[in-house]
Amino acid sequence: MKTLAFFALSVVASAAMATGPSSSTPDITISGSSLQSAALTSTSINNNSTGSKSEAFQNLATNTGNVEIRGTSVQMVTGAGSSITNTASGSDAYASQNLSTNVGEVTVGGTSLQSTMLMGSFVANLSSGSNSKAVQNVATNNACFTCQPTKTSGWPH
Repeated sequence: MKTLAFFALSVVASAAMATGPSSSTPDITISGSSLQSAALTSTSINNNSTGSKSEAFQNLATNTGNVEIRGTSVQMVTGAGSSITNTASGSDAYASQNLSTNVGEVTVGGTSLQSTMLMGSFVANLSSGSNSKAVQNVATNNACFTCQPTKTSGWPH
């Protein structure tokens, strides 16, 4: 029961940090260390959005937006036999999936550890439809919410 409570608290903590790109993204300041963890065993986590201009944002143990941590930051997703999927479908759809990741303007004033360890698991991020975009980050830092390669410019836009 303690493990379930810890997992639930971890997911809530991750969800509290999960915001999408927006002009009204709130500032989040953590005046100490931050630990975000999601432990999955034989779990299925699915996030789906359909329709024109649909958006699907899925964040596990992730800081998104304008976040400042004035200490150590630890972000971990661990699991076995789990499935994590994120899909957006429709014209101009956008799917963003982040595991153990910093996305946007994230400042860590100390040590940062990002770890995603999955065994026998499935991770997928899909966006389908005309002009759709899919961005997936696993144990990484990404300063751009919607970066994608183009035929003429390559990365980051």
